[in-house]
Amino acid sequence: MIANFHNLPGLVSWLASGRRGISSNSIVQHITGLQTLRAPWGIDIPHDPDDLDRCLQLLEAVPLLRLALPEMATASPLWAALIARWAEIEASHLAEVGLGWTKAQSAPKTYALMRSVIDPVRKSLMEAKP
Repeated sequence: MIANFHNLPGLVSWLASGRRGISSNSIVQHITGLQTLRAPWGIDIPHDPDDLDRCLQLLEAVPLLRLALPEMATASPLWAALIARWAEIEASHLAEVGLGWTKAQSAPKTYALMRSVIDPVRKSLMEAKP
């Protein structure tokens, strides 16, 4: 955890005017401890390419968070699965649509890749419930 989040270049600007979502807020909260979430379900993952893009925009705006991104694997089994394949998912997204959707308006390949990572973990978690 980055305890001194006040010294993270770009964080205050991103908090004030960045393109935020629950998953990007989750990164900030889990890595820095800064309470950014208002959702009752707490820490959440990027579920689709739009969520992913907001996370990537956060990492672009606050590069030091990228160094700590592996810590997200401790947030949940779903985050652990995503982090294990983050480089591949990010590369797919950037190749398919670009950061901020600058190349295209649809990311079916990235979405399929994300679902191939998320869905098996979600299924195993559901099966493990009593």
